[in-house]
Amino acid sequence: MRLKALFLLALMMASCAPPTGRVRYEYEGLKAPCPREITMTVRYCPTRYAYSDRIQHLSKIRVVSLDTGRSLTISVRKNASVRGLCIPAKYRHFMSKGSSFRARVRVLRCGENNVKRCPKYIRGYASWYGPKFHGRKTASGARFNMHDYIAAHRTLPLGTILLVKNLKNGKTVKVKVLDRGPFVRGRQLDLSRAAAEKLGMFGDGVIPFVAEVIRCGG
Repeated sequence: MRLKALFLLALMMASCAPPTGRVRYEYEGLKAPCPREITMTVRYCPTRYAYSDRIQHLSKIRVVSLDTGRSLTISVRKNASVRGLCIPAKYRHFMSKGSSFRARVRVLRCGENNVKRCPKYIRGYASWYGPKFHGRKTASGARFNMHDYIAAHRTLPLGTILLVKNLKNGKTVKVKVLDRGPFVRGRQLDLSRAAAEKLGMFGDGVIPFVAEVIRCGG
């Protein structure tokens, strides 16, 4: 009886334990709106680019200082750790005298290349990338993890989810587009090592594929 009770207890603990295993393709913080106009606090950052947690990645914006009336047109990158908006410090003396200022921000172009729609399917040839890029920042701002199910595409909105099928063996995998590429003629999709393994493409390197768009953008 005691052994049976211990077995049942172990079974209950196992069923209540948190799930283990690697992250598949979900990343937090990719989705962001494109407000027509919004008032927010603007700070300065020691970077080459402007960053915001409230505006879609690579949108083009116009910033108008409520202190001085001066304006600036700039591209902004999505960063969940930035509260409001930060612009390169080189604009400090032009836009305001203080370390921060209130501004009216208008979105002139929403998102990268103003892409808002996706085709139902994409086709072509896919390659994969792994150890050489592991840990580097992707176009989405997240670190590339070759063990996650992610992909790179030149124009699809970041955050798009694809169901990719290897036309040579029929195997499928679901991935999220978090990066830009491949920048090689004749290739339309770059997959992480984990996705390539799932598709059984290590022996071929490059495979013909068809991918269904499950969700367009973040």
